[in-house]
Amino acid sequence: MPLTQNHIEHLKDLLERGEITAEQANVEKVKMARVQLVTGRVPADVRRALNAAVRRGELAHWKKDGKKPEVYFHPNFDYLAKEARSKHERNTISAIAGVMAKPVLDA
Repeated sequence: MPLTQNHIEHLKDLLERGEITAEQANVEKVKMARVQLVTGRVPADVRRALNAAVRRGELAHWKKDGKKPEVYFHPNFDYLAKEARSKHERNTISAIAGVMAKPVLDA
């Protein structure tokens, strides 16, 4: 579930008022979105905050597996994480297959 503008504004407001830290905001962002695929680089401080939340039980985490990306997710929504990873894997394989297609020979 993508974050809405209201979710983002709420997190920014909490940060500005000093009620949460940037690390807590990153964890809350994942909890609000339910699933966060990691398909690129993640800054070290963000990764530390997410991994700490995993150790506390606030979030769950699956490592990259083949073409399935790494994912952080709310523990109650593992079925969404599984679905998102599988969809990403299918899209990746489809894109690779499109590039690897046989060229058409002109007669």
